[in-house]
Amino acid sequence: MKPFLFIALDDLAKEEKETLSIAEQLASISGNFGFKINLDYILKKGFKNALKPIQQFGRPVFADLKMWNGTRTMASIIERLVAMEVDYLNVYALADNLLLKAIKITEGTKTKVLGLTVLTHFSEAYCQKHFKRSLPETVRHFTEIAVKAGCHGVILPGTALEAVKNLNIIKVVPGVRPSWYKDKRHKEEVGPKTAIKKGANILVCGSPIMKNRDPVEALKKVLSEINSA
Repeated sequence: MKPFLFIALDDLAKEEKETLSIAEQLASISGNFGFKINLDYILKKGFKNALKPIQQFGRPVFADLKMWNGTRTMASIIERLVAMEVDYLNVYALADNLLLKAIKITEGTKTKVLGLTVLTHFSEAYCQKHFKRSLPETVRHFTEIAVKAGCHGVILPGTALEAVKNLNIIKVVPGVRPSWYKDKRHKEEVGPKTAIKKGANILVCGSPIMKNRDPVEALKKVLSEINSA
């Protein structure tokens, strides 16, 4: 699978007009990328009104809902997203057997389901406290659950890629931070080149591009780093 980038449009719910304007500029750039939209925006606008403006850019769309509900609720939501031809959606692997029937809805469609293992906002200490396992062990544990449930891939911190390197699945790393951008949002952050070299197929990067004075140039720099890996 050729390395792919999802640009996180995290400010859509609060700064819709400005965010859509930037996304439109970015969509015209050559490269293997798409856009990720969050739960808060979908709740605010509804499925159709949230997805259509992004899909009109002609790029793949990732609906980042982080679902962890009962089977009926997840199935209902996934049905809507499949009907809207969303490319990717995600669920918590922690939902375990509740995922089975819900994920089956995507069979034969373009929509792929990603199992969320551990958020990049969490650390080794968090995993030890709540799961009594190291971060890599926790990621591996939830990856196996996600695969067994039928997920097409998993979302994991880039720092834990070694734990799943022998698995032939889609590996998505969020919170990617190039060396020229610094913040403290993600405890387990990695750079684009590092993530790709360690086996990531898809990267998610938001602030380094969207909050840059020149988002177009920032996107080109991130894509260049991905391609050079």
